[in-house]
Amino acid sequence: MRYRRSAHVVAYWRRDVLLLKNYATGRVAGGSALVCRLLDICSDWRTEEEIARELSLDRSPLLTSLLRQLVACTLLHRSDARTDPREQSMASLDPWNPEAGLFHTSTKDVHFWSAAEARRFARIRARQTLPPRPVTRYRGRPLVDLPRPVSEGEFARVVHARRTWRRFSTHAVTMEELSTVIGLSTGVQKWILAARQRMPLKTSPSGGARHPIECYVVVREVKGLRPGVYHYAADRHALERLRGPVSKGRLREYLPRSEYFARASALFFLTAVFERQLWRYPYSRAYRAALIEAGHVCQTMLLTATWLGLAPFSVMGLADSVIEADLGIDGIQESVLYAAGVGRRPARATWAPLPKGTLQIRPNRRLG
Repeated sequence: MRYRRSAHVVAYWRRDVLLLKNYATGRVAGGSALVCRLLDICSDWRTEEEIARELSLDRSPLLTSLLRQLVACTLLHRSDARTDPREQSMASLDPWNPEAGLFHTSTKDVHFWSAAEARRFARIRARQTLPPRPVTRYRGRPLVDLPRPVSEGEFARVVHARRTWRRFSTHAVTMEELSTVIGLSTGVQKWILAARQRMPLKTSPSGGARHPIECYVVVREVKGLRPGVYHYAADRHALERLRGPVSKGRLREYLPRSEYFARASALFFLTAVFERQLWRYPYSRAYRAALIEAGHVCQTMLLTATWLGLAPFSVMGLADSVIEADLGIDGIQESVLYAAGVGRRPARATWAPLPKGTLQIRPNRRLG
């Protein structure tokens, strides 16, 4: 039997405790000088006898137990065990690791507060410290007032009308409306030939025209389209059916604490295929591009749906692993980043930012 350290281990202190984390599997264990020395020794395959000799220890049940615990925490690999598929997937991101890999897995599957928990935290925080200013101002510096923005025309109307809707009509959106939202936001509009490559152009910008963002659609109630889970083929402008209908209960699981969105007609999941960026940008800063580009695509979705008179929304509170399992993606090489959706507006509703009731609003007179 031989042992080797995982290639995806980081060490850090939280207060006075040294922690060791395998960011491919998400497992965390407490560390010590002895454990760090042992992991350092196991940069290549080592037998227990070799490890004991390097540590100047005799073989003992305690060392055997420690090795067993480090294997259970995935900090060590055993030569007779199959490699964890998460380790294999994370290896594909190694040009970006550990920066991107650690952030990627550490921000997945977090606990989302209930409304009561959020209110309690807000009350406590408000007693402890004032909230930061909502805008930045440089006091005492020369101020140049700008003319009022042009607010006439279709585009200005759509931008001003964009809101997050949390209430929906019982009437479904149509297949044509769904097609327009997806096609204008994620479809390939043109192809270009550059550096002997055929590259897509879409309505949103993408670094190096890599376009890592993919779109999956969970159809609940769309006229002319069977309920189910689909992948959008951006080059064909077509939906590929992956599986059958998703229950409303399962939709609520996808969006913890945002169950009202489960009543929408369709839910869009935006994922990133990271290898498209890795091929051209082998440095970890490129990971930021996928997050930013998901935002580009999502805003285009929201504006398109608003233009059509629909009720769009976006949400980042996702049960990542639940969604990725249902989409059939591994969560590392391809991972869900963002969700949006669309329904039809309730009758006589013009502005509905809350599940119940509305908010008081006051226009900014500087912008008209």
